[in-house]
Amino acid sequence: MSDYVTVTFEPAGVKARVPVGTNLYEAAQQAGVALAGSCGGQGICGECQVFVTEGIVSEPNSQEKKLLSAALIEEGGRLACQTKLRGDAVVRVPITEATVVRKTLQAEWIRLVPLAPNVRRYDLALAAPSLEDQRSDFRRLADAVAPQTSDLTATTQCLRGLASALRAEDQKVSVTVVADEVVDVRPASQRSPCLGVAVDIGTSTLAAYLVDLETGKQLATAGGQNPQARFGADVISRIQYANSHGEGLIALRDEVLTAINQLIRQTVEEAGAAPADIYEATIVGNTCMHHIFLGLEPRYLAESPYVPVTTEAVSTSAEQLGLQINPQGNVFCLPCIAGFVGADTVGVIVASELTRREHPTLAVDIGTNGEIALWSGQRLLTASCAAGPAFEGAQIHYGMRAAPGAIDEVFVRDGDLAVHTIDDQPARGICGSGLFDAMAVLLELGLVDNKGRIVDGQNYGTLSDTLAARLAGEGNERCVVLADADQSANGPIALTQRDVRELQLAKSAIRASTEMLLEIAGLQSDDLAKVLIAGAFGNFIKPVSALRIGLLPEVPESKIEGVGNAAGAGAILALVSQYERDYARQVAQSAEHVELFRSSDFQDRFAEYMVFP
Repeated sequence: MSDYVTVTFEPAGVKARVPVGTNLYEAAQQAGVALAGSCGGQGICGECQVFVTEGIVSEPNSQEKKLLSAALIEEGGRLACQTKLRGDAVVRVPITEATVVRKTLQAEWIRLVPLAPNVRRYDLALAAPSLEDQRSDFRRLADAVAPQTSDLTATTQCLRGLASALRAEDQKVSVTVVADEVVDVRPASQRSPCLGVAVDIGTSTLAAYLVDLETGKQLATAGGQNPQARFGADVISRIQYANSHGEGLIALRDEVLTAINQLIRQTVEEAGAAPADIYEATIVGNTCMHHIFLGLEPRYLAESPYVPVTTEAVSTSAEQLGLQINPQGNVFCLPCIAGFVGADTVGVIVASELTRREHPTLAVDIGTNGEIALWSGQRLLTASCAAGPAFEGAQIHYGMRAAPGAIDEVFVRDGDLAVHTIDDQPARGICGSGLFDAMAVLLELGLVDNKGRIVDGQNYGTLSDTLAARLAGEGNERCVVLADADQSANGPIALTQRDVRELQLAKSAIRASTEMLLEIAGLQSDDLAKVLIAGAFGNFIKPVSALRIGLLPEVPESKIEGVGNAAGAGAILALVSQYERDYARQVAQSAEHVELFRSSDFQDRFAEYMVFP
């Protein structure tokens, strides 16, 4: 047998020549075929499903038998990360619909601010040079742009074309200035849009917002999954990958940069513009995502005392970073606060004007890495917690991203469970908002007790026959069927005992963190004027469900407000106003970061809030 085999991926028809024993996920990477996956190849998430139509591969292992039905395996269904090539093979990759872009921006969170971008456009008609006025071309331009200052400079590339641009249409030109540097001069008739892009780099999802810098108007939005997820679902696993592979950091950075550049292309195509029309990008993300994007070593974020390379705002050229906007454009990364409280939290604070509020307010960014900010009225306290990927659908048996077919609501109808799916498609799994609803409803109906145990046959109590019929399995495989085979695409969708434990761990981490910050600030939950829920699905979870499962402090439902992707809104504000950038810097400098996990009080509270109220 040859030491190498050939695998063909359909329907694209691309091939890869790989060593015998290579798994299908690795082979797909080599072939340039994108597969879903958020568990780093551990066979936990079940997202990298493919079909082996021809050839010799390893037998299905225990993880595959656990996550895939026997009927699906019989049809050739396999998990790519668990299936090893033994000979030549043909593999069909299912065509799936893209993740729904849930990083929505609420209009009220894009505050009306004075339009003062770092990029400025000037339309000029200069006096022609003469024997009486022998100023250089640049000096005449600079004096027209900023007659009161001599600080204006120009890029070398701009200077190379300056003479021709000025004389093409009798000194009538369109000039673009970034900060104090002229980056583009072109004849007036060739005037192009003056755009900027704000990018939110989440651990699980990405979002890009295209903005007209002359009007402040948002022109287009694009979003999708962060492809780094194939290296691991959380920041710790990605840091470990960067540390344990010789070019791990380069691989992680290349993945996210390629995806961001694709989103940028999507936005400009929608707006009828070009990437070269974008002269600045603002970036937010947690500290790990920030470091990887900039190519900074993230190693010490995961080692006590969790020190970042930098928390300051960073400005650098697009060309140097490889961001596909105008090569002379600028990239501005908002400041971070601490090792696990990043620029995304700063963005949330800026968008919500948290520290400008009169009364105490709590902001919780719910995601794989939970980030929390508490404004006491005098102090800004921040903390982070490893909520894990459960809220994003990962490590949940039937968990999935917010895509068509995902259960996003669970409710009671005629005494039985009922579900709603995204786009009203047959159920394929359950996403974060559906998980919150399901847990709240199961608690209310008595299908799960306050310790998180799914009731068994000895404890049906007053359950109706209809509800009792939804219970199945034993031990960690005990489950409640949410959608039966008639409602779903690939068999029943259920919430298992193991899923309940994952949710308990995630919600307990966030609740314990918020309660600790309140105690440090000398506040009670009654003192809070508002609780702001940010994150990819901040607008989609129901406040009543969040309260029922004990995720948030005990406040009236009316005080809870979903603010959508406030981190992205903060990035947009920093894009259109230098005053908001200054506010971001002030926020980062004034924040008091609290390290919770080494506190025995935190561990006690964590255990306390594992119990459902």
